[in-house]
Amino acid sequence: MGWLKLGNWSEIGQKAPGEHHGDLKTATEHIETVSIDDSGRADYPPVDISLPDSQLPFISPEAIMKRKSKEDGGLFIVVDKVVYDCTQFIKEHPGGEQIIKSFGGAECSWQFWRFHGLEELAEFGKPLRVGRTEGLSNKFKEPSKYVGLRRLGADEW
Repeated sequence: MGWLKLGNWSEIGQKAPGEHHGDLKTATEHIETVSIDDSGRADYPPVDISLPDSQLPFISPEAIMKRKSKEDGGLFIVVDKVVYDCTQFIKEHPGGEQIIKSFGGAECSWQFWRFHGLEELAEFGKPLRVGRTEGLSNKFKEPSKYVGLRRLGADEW
């Protein structure tokens, strides 16, 4: 709910219909509901959660790379060639907004899998899917998962 200013009638030398001097409501109208979609998803709406990843609509890498913030039309990230619109989710992300913002418009599969599992992807990711893509590569080289070649506890080289 809120108030919408319709204009200042006295500045143009006219009297507003039903105007009473000193009444704040003379140049305003009460609005109960306003339907404005500010999700940034107009051209890439979320898909049904039952749709398999292979049937998601294709989004070009160029279009994804432009989606780095809400102001750019949405914040998209890519995990395993699936495109997720995280524009609204960043406010709910337990790790904070900055980590997702830093991967806006980019591929971040190995970083995602280091901190999340299939359960998180199913619960939070499915509703955020907007498409699939090919050709994006991660801007960071994945570090080795293992250190050394000997078994743990071996005392000799």
